[in-house]
Amino acid sequence: MRSLIQATPAYELSVDIATSAHGHSLRLISFVPTARRPEDHVKFQGVFSTAELKSLRDALNQVLEADFSRLTP
Repeated sequence: MRSLIQATPAYELSVDIATSAHGHSLRLISFVPTARRPEDHVKFQGVFSTAELKSLRDALNQVLEADFSRLTP
């Protein structure tokens, strides 16, 4: 499953997550549509267990909740 995270006219960042027999493959992919030869570039990749991805999700949620609580009165 590939999802766009960030996009401008000059740059895109997406995440691709696929499940395999060894775990979940996670790739962060950049794309520059204005490049002479536009193509995907893998910036980070790894294979993670379900528990590891849940830990990553929990860490992201903590940061987002802290930001949200800081912004609300």
